[in-house]
Amino acid sequence: MSSLKPIISKHFFIGAAITLLIASIELFSTGSLAKLINRVEGIIYDSRLSLTLSDTPRRVDESVVIIDIDEKSMQEQGRFPWSRSKIAELVIKLSDAGVVVIGFDIFFSEPEVNPVTKIISEIPDLSKKYNIPLAVIKQQVDADTKLANALSQNDTALGFLLINDKLSHHSSPAKSSVLWKNTDHANSQINQFSSAIVNIPKLQSAATGTGFINAHSDEDGFIRKAALVNRVGEQLYPSLALEVARLYTLAKNIETRSTILDDITLFEGIKFQNKWIQTDEYGQILIPYKGRAHSFPYYSATDVLTQKVGLEELEGTVAFIGTSAIGLADLRATPVGLQYPGVEIHANIFEGLMHPEILPSKPNWTLAASLLIIILIGSVLSFFSYGKSARFIIVLSLVITCAAVLLNIYLWSIQKVSLPLLMPLVLITILASYYIVVGSIAEMKHSRKIKSMFDQYVPPERINQLIQQGNDLSQKSERRNMTVLFADIRSFTSLSENMSPHLLSEYLNEYLTAITKIIFSHDGTIDKYVGDMVMAFWNAPLKDDNHAQHGVEAAINMIKGLTHINVLFVEKNLPAIKIGIGLSTGDMNVGDMGSIYRKAYTVLGDTVNLGARVESLTKYYDVSILVTEETMLACSDITFRLIDKVQVVGKTTTALLFEPIDFTKKLNTDQLAEIKKSLVAITCFHNKDWKQALLLFKELERTSLFNSHVYTIFIKRIQESDLQTLAQDWNGAFIHTKK
Repeated sequence: MSSLKPIISKHFFIGAAITLLIASIELFSTGSLAKLINRVEGIIYDSRLSLTLSDTPRRVDESVVIIDIDEKSMQEQGRFPWSRSKIAELVIKLSDAGVVVIGFDIFFSEPEVNPVTKIISEIPDLSKKYNIPLAVIKQQVDADTKLANALSQNDTALGFLLINDKLSHHSSPAKSSVLWKNTDHANSQINQFSSAIVNIPKLQSAATGTGFINAHSDEDGFIRKAALVNRVGEQLYPSLALEVARLYTLAKNIETRSTILDDITLFEGIKFQNKWIQTDEYGQILIPYKGRAHSFPYYSATDVLTQKVGLEELEGTVAFIGTSAIGLADLRATPVGLQYPGVEIHANIFEGLMHPEILPSKPNWTLAASLLIIILIGSVLSFFSYGKSARFIIVLSLVITCAAVLLNIYLWSIQKVSLPLLMPLVLITILASYYIVVGSIAEMKHSRKIKSMFDQYVPPERINQLIQQGNDLSQKSERRNMTVLFADIRSFTSLSENMSPHLLSEYLNEYLTAITKIIFSHDGTIDKYVGDMVMAFWNAPLKDDNHAQHGVEAAINMIKGLTHINVLFVEKNLPAIKIGIGLSTGDMNVGDMGSIYRKAYTVLGDTVNLGARVESLTKYYDVSILVTEETMLACSDITFRLIDKVQVVGKTTTALLFEPIDFTKKLNTDQLAEIKKSLVAITCFHNKDWKQALLLFKELERTSLFNSHVYTIFIKRIQESDLQTLAQDWNGAFIHTKK
């Protein structure tokens, strides 16, 4: 039943409703909302395209080059437009260099004025006197004739511009290579234009083909798609790139395919030679950008005219003549660059037409796939998010987001399928936000309960960990291996005698605040404050595998922190504090203990009592910190000095006491040598080698880098004890009779 709880919950149904809403928007959005979605999808499309562009431009069998009328060409050959004679010379040079097909991303809508005609108009008598010779000369110098002759010598495709200006006197192109039965396409979605700016008849009849050069931009001005066909009147016309592809493959015509659905003609694609190109209902394809600008070889037109570029570079190529010059205004905004030469767009389209496998597409099943992904994402998030922490929901959302993005990129990169991504991401964001808010509200009560239990004695970060554990808040008593710490101010009674109650409270609070902060920073839990005494423990309420290490580190830093605290006290004319700290590690009982009126989360057991006794012995040995052997053995990177073997009050067993000196890596050679020598001395003492022990302790007392009082204690024991009366089973332990 618990596994069905997310489905039964009202929040699951709310998540499902949100999912259906997003799916409906994806399916039925119109107007401004649709425009907004398309614009954002365009940004995602551009980012995905840029992300997946190869550092090395793709290679194909066909060699496509750009003959660029660039700034250099205009500097050397004159400002554009050039005379048709120069264009004719360029065409001849390209043909001689072995160019297979030439496509013009420019058009010639007006005849060029013949210089002889201009002379005759200014000198009429000259025409009467030299009528026959001038006619011959006029024919010889006619630039349009020269260009027409050059165009007829090779496969060439001229561009023309489609317009929607019903008041203009422009007309439709005279011919088209696209076969289309207009009777079957009365309601076609193909873009329709009223007329076109075409080339002069002399040039158009000389060229092998013709194609429109219009660029189709999305609402944000970026060119992502290209129309392969457009309509003028009752005729379809090919794009320049499509016409060049037809000429290159020696196809006679371009066939079309459509489907009629509810009296609406849905264009499906075109076919030339043996190549089938699928389009959308508008006759458009996604442009297969090869890379950023200049991914194709560019050759300056002036270098072709001056024959700096020739047979070696151009033989067997398809050449598109256009311009990248800023002044000629043929730079377009594209996903791969904001100033992308329009002529290179035609080159990309041509390459895609020759290799349909590289064409990105939006198949008919794209919308269905998008809806399926939205429903799947909504179901997963709605089922697994309710009742979970914000961190879990965020991680789950990130995982699903990554999966959706990776699937999208995979379909794009491998299958060449462009799948919408915006609405799945919107759904993930909305559902994640909703369930985080719902979860946060539910967790507020949970958090208050935990904080009321532990806020005064558990570090904030430990409380956060408890909150993350969920509803398992049972604090029943259990037995654990733990570390307990006792810290007490030395001679506190004498320190506080001359203080007012208010000043004493501030004095003690400032000290306890600083000490508590250090304990919390080392994952400790405050058990209680008893006057000036602090009791803390590790490995409860949450697990801490390094509890002894953390406890000793806290003790070391408490002693170091006293330096700063005492500086502040001295500045306030308050007495400095000296403390003793005792730590003990072992099994103890931990949990809620007390009466029905009041309970406390605390620890009990012999190990706890031993820790309290160890702390009281710091004053006897005049050291700041003492720990038991179990604590010492659990610390890997701290060096300890053996202090004594003792039997404390209330215990019949003995215990070894150690002083943590510091982190091993911070100690120098002399310090490590003294620690080793003191161990040898105490070992001699325990082995009843009194002479050697006394010798070593005196030497240590004289040269000690640490507190030498410990060595003095052992010297007095040797000198003042009746060593001959020691029991045979004496184990070297000193029996303390005071707490």
